[in-house]
Amino acid sequence: MLTKQSGQSKTYKRLVDCSRQTLAIKEDQNMNNFEKEFLDNYLKFGLGSMPKSDIDALVMHLLDTYGLNGSPSLAIYNNQIVSERLKTPVSKIKKLRYDAALKFGGEIEDQAQGRLLAALSKASLEPEDEKICLIIEDTLAKNWLQGQLKENQQIFDHSFNTEILKVSASGLFHVLESVFDQTRLDEFRTAYEASKNEKTEQERIKVFKTLAKKFAEGAAKAAGSGVVKILKAQLGGA
Repeated sequence: MLTKQSGQSKTYKRLVDCSRQTLAIKEDQNMNNFEKEFLDNYLKFGLGSMPKSDIDALVMHLLDTYGLNGSPSLAIYNNQIVSERLKTPVSKIKKLRYDAALKFGGEIEDQAQGRLLAALSKASLEPEDEKICLIIEDTLAKNWLQGQLKENQQIFDHSFNTEILKVSASGLFHVLESVFDQTRLDEFRTAYEASKNEKTEQERIKVFKTLAKKFAEGAAKAAGSGVVKILKAQLGGA
């Protein structure tokens, strides 16, 4: 019995050691990538030529990508939590993230779509009014979605809180149709209509959350690797 327990203990220790080594390797890789990407951008137009505001935005982009002191990428945390960790006002974090996305995040369209899908994957439903409620702290995604809604002449409401956007289900589907894969959207819309047969509002809300997350993942894959990368970063995927 003691021999068996000793063997299990040794196996557990090896697994723990292996896990620690893997994490250490990942941290080293992240630090190397952080340093390389920083220097590539900082020296792009010559030493000392990058404005301080751009340096701050670049560091914010890298922290959102690679994390801080072994932590996961900061992109998965809201502005308030990042503000506390970096000892910086929330308003500044919000601006830095917007500037970082515009200047260092890659294709704007990929950024906007990936961030919108991340918000949609966590969206909620107000069954009585057939409204979909999205919490979008991200300025780029919010501005882009509002622009798409206006362009498609859809009404939305953010009077209660500028980071909470409510739009009719039909209006949001109309916008999604102009941007994302039609097959994935048809599946989402059909399942959404079927969910109206659920017995209670709570069941409908639960089903909607599952459907929204599934659509976000499928739409990102159909849109390409750039959108998938942004979605995973926002949700904390590998």
